[in-house]
Amino acid sequence: MANQNNPHQHPEAVQAVVVSHLRSEVEVATLSSQGEPSERLRCFQRSRSIEVVTGDRVLIERDPEHPERGVINEVQPRRSLLQRRNRSGVVQTICANLDLLLITIAPDPEPHADLIDRYLVAAELDGLDAAVVLNKCDLTAARQPEIQSLIDLYEGLGVQVFSCSAVAGVGLDALRNLIGDRTAALVGQSGVGKSSLLNALLPEAAAEVGSLSGKRNRGHGRGRHTTSTVRLYPILGGVIIDSPGIRELTPEVTDPTRLITGFPEIDSAARTCRFRNCRHDREPDCGVSEALADGRIDARRWRSYRILEAEIRTGRG
Repeated sequence: MANQNNPHQHPEAVQAVVVSHLRSEVEVATLSSQGEPSERLRCFQRSRSIEVVTGDRVLIERDPEHPERGVINEVQPRRSLLQRRNRSGVVQTICANLDLLLITIAPDPEPHADLIDRYLVAAELDGLDAAVVLNKCDLTAARQPEIQSLIDLYEGLGVQVFSCSAVAGVGLDALRNLIGDRTAALVGQSGVGKSSLLNALLPEAAAEVGSLSGKRNRGHGRGRHTTSTVRLYPILGGVIIDSPGIRELTPEVTDPTRLITGFPEIDSAARTCRFRNCRHDREPDCGVSEALADGRIDARRWRSYRILEAEIRTGRG
C-alpha cells in the first residue's frame, strides 16, 4: 500500500480492462477480484508509444485528487489480437484478448462468403473460436436459397451457425450460452444489426441502432455505420465487444504459408498433391484440382482463398 504521507511515492497500481477509446482519453473498467469489469474511469496514457485497444488488460494509477480519473502505466501481455491490414498496407489492431468471433450476417445487406471466410481465417490464425450468426432470420424468405446455401456451406465445414432475430427475440438464449464466461466480439459488415443484437442481449447497453441507407453498391444494400468505436460490455459472466461495420477485411497474416490453414478443406486436399510446391493450377495429380472437381472444395471458398492469397503476397489490404 502506498504511503500517502510521501507525495513522491506512486499510488497502488490497479488492474483494469480497456472499454473504449474516447478521442484523447481511454475509458477503462477496474477489475473485481473475480476478474469482472466494475467501476468506470477516464484515463490518459503515460506513454503514447504504447498501443492501447479495447479489451486490453492494463495497470492504472488513480488520480488522488480525482478518483474517477487515472493514468495507464502498463499494457499487460495479450493472449490474442484481432487485426486487419488496410488498403495502404498499414496494420490496424481492432481489439485484444478475444476468445470468440461472432461473425454476423443478415439477409440485407446481402451476405458474401468472402467476408465470412476472412473472419474465419483471422480466428483460425489467432486460435479463436468462431461462429456465424444469422440475424434477422425472420426476414430470410426473399433470399432463402442464397441464405440456405451459405448455412449449408459453413455447417458442412463444421462451423456453428446460429439463427437469431434481435427484433423477435429468437435465438438469444443460445447466443448467451455460447458466449458463457468468454470474451466475444460481434463482427461483420455495417447494417447486419450487430448493435440491435447487443441491445437485445443486453438492453442496458443502449447501443445506437441505425437503418440501412439507400445507397447501393454493385446492386447490393450497404449499411450506414452506426457504431463508430470498438466498445466493451459485460454480459453475464462474460464480455461482448461491439465493433464498427467492416465491409472489407484483410486479416494480418505474418507468415503467408499459414494462410491455407484457415481453409482446412483446401489444406487437406493440398497435402495429396504430387508436387510439394504445387500451385494448384495446371500441375498433374493436383489434390486441390481433384477436390474442386468432385465438390469437396466449394468454388466460393477456393475463390476466397485465391484472392486473399494474392492480397497477402502483394502486401495490399
